[in-house]
Amino acid sequence: MRIKSPFAFCLGLVACATPIPLDENNASLDTASDDEVIEEYDCAEASVLCVALVVPEDYAGSPRNLFVGLYDSLPPAGPPTIFLMDEDAPEFVPGEAIYLSLHDDVPDTGEYFVYSVLYDQNGGEWMPEPGIDYVATSDVSYLFEGEGMDVGEVFFELYDEE
Repeated sequence: MRIKSPFAFCLGLVACATPIPLDENNASLDTASDDEVIEEYDCAEASVLCVALVVPEDYAGSPRNLFVGLYDSLPPAGPPTIFLMDEDAPEFVPGEAIYLSLHDDVPDTGEYFVYSVLYDQNGGEWMPEPGIDYVATSDVSYLFEGEGMDVGEVFFELYDEE
């Protein structure tokens, strides 16, 4: 998968949204400094989930936290079925995608929806605050069978309780 965004952040949960320069064969070019650890999972590898969370161009909030989880049904009722990642103070550019390749806690079996919340400094804590926080949900559920999966783009929208 060719990462297009020049902006990135690595997550403490061994997930990374780092643009890796690729050669013409989609092989990684090692451009990391000695102080920087970059992990990028191949979306075709077993138990890897890739997603591009698209932030609206008109986003003008102050991001406090980015959460990504899997739910067996939507709208969510309670905690996620599977908690994938949680990143404080995510860095991104409005109008561009946050590319993630997740490995830890990606299930080998089950059918789930991707659900992400971009919490604002003035937003909710456990639940998104209507009119303040942004939510991204997949339109369909995905069947996990232990293989890698790239769900493509999932778009954030201002949360409105529906």
